[in-house]
Amino acid sequence: MIYKTSNAKIILMGEHSVVYNQPAIALPISNIKTGVTIQDIQGGIQIRSRYFNGFLEDIHSNLLGIKTLIKQTLTVLGQPNTGLLITIESEIPSERGMGSSAATAVALVRALFAFFDRPLSRNTLLKMVDISEKIIHGNPSGLDSATASSNTPIWFKRDGTIKALPINVNAYLVIGDSGIKGKTSEAVEIVKNKIQFGTDGGLLIKNLGKLTSQTAAALRENDVSSLGAAMNEAHQNLRQLGVSHPAVEKLIQIANASGALGSKLTGGGLGGCIIALTADESTAKQVSQNLIDGGATATWIEKL
Repeated sequence: MIYKTSNAKIILMGEHSVVYNQPAIALPISNIKTGVTIQDIQGGIQIRSRYFNGFLEDIHSNLLGIKTLIKQTLTVLGQPNTGLLITIESEIPSERGMGSSAATAVALVRALFAFFDRPLSRNTLLKMVDISEKIIHGNPSGLDSATASSNTPIWFKRDGTIKALPINVNAYLVIGDSGIKGKTSEAVEIVKNKIQFGTDGGLLIKNLGKLTSQTAAALRENDVSSLGAAMNEAHQNLRQLGVSHPAVEKLIQIANASGALGSKLTGGGLGGCIIALTADESTAKQVSQNLIDGGATATWIEKL
């Protein structure tokens, strides 16, 4: 039996502006994981997961990405007809901008290569994961898979730049789930229209890019005050672009009133999650509890 994991991701800074060639920073969230267990069985490939239980050949059409990934990975490994029991367990909520599909793919590829005792380079891992991500998302940026498979923050640009980002900050991040599924495609269209037909959309995008660079410096220099201020300003920009949500705004207000140094939505918006920065663990726990009391469906605390 083999067990391998991957982690969730959140965008710390740069959502939406990254579409317009500005940088983004994503963080792997080690406390929220997806795990894959593989066991040898007779008689085909069986899947156990929260979305499907049964033979791989009978899997639902909305899970075609995972089916294709498993089949193509086994072909690469020279084991196309092996009987396997694959159990997928994920703590990552779907459609919250936390990279759930990429995390599942990363854990699957890692587990399959380990089960057959084959070496797996990072480049091969990302190439294999891209098989399912293209089916699920059409034209994925690569940010989710890069972060789900990383131990360090990622600096990302649409031109293909993906690199590890130095971090030297002593703080905590609280993630709060609004319980509302994010609507990334709709949010992207709203921003597009704001830029094309509004007067300030382009300026807001440029400012989000500037804030991303400031965030990188704050992470490097342990400047938590500047990091919190950048998060607050970024959220104001995202709200002006039209991609926030009343449930998100409520959680932002609660977090800031509870001692957070800064808070913002994370991901595509129109729902999804917020992130709140705190200087210490006790404040993070208080923010987390107040978010739950205020309507968040789940919270997580991550030490930066």
